Amino acid sequence: MTKVMVAVDGSDYGVTAARTAVELAQACHLEGLTFVHVVSLKPGQLGTLDYPKRPDIPEQWPVFQEPLIIARTAAVEARCEVLYGYPAEQLLHYARQKQVDLIVMGSLGIGGIKEFFLGSVASRVVANAPCSVWVVRPGFRLAKEA
Repeated sequence: MTKVMVAVDGSDYGVTAARTAVELAQACHLEGLTFVHVVSLKPGQLGTLDYPKRPDIPEQWPVFQEPLIIARTAAVEARCEVLYGYPAEQLLHYARQKQVDLIVMGSLGIGGIKEFFLGSVASRVVANAPCSVWVVRPGFRLAKEA
């Protein structure tokens, strides 16, 4: 079975990553996906401010609601995981630990010299992942709508 991890953060980028992964799961008849959200513990950041009543149940986190609707509508099985720490490091650790075959994630589209100075989760994951990484931009569709 191919293990696909999808990084979601509640942004349009994360929703596009979720939609792309679901379309891939349908096209390749994958058994399921794992949506992963990292609550950032970077200095000066509070991380996710929108916690559910039961934070121990990942499926109740607001960040997963739209990706789960996309998956369920397409009849693709999906599970959710919440991680805590530095986003790139946590995504990479999870990918290694779970022996993920593909990471699907969004890109902010920052390039050139800004990318060098600011860094980004996507570029760190691409550079250090133990598997293939598919970085998508908002609006990308694997399947063309009829």
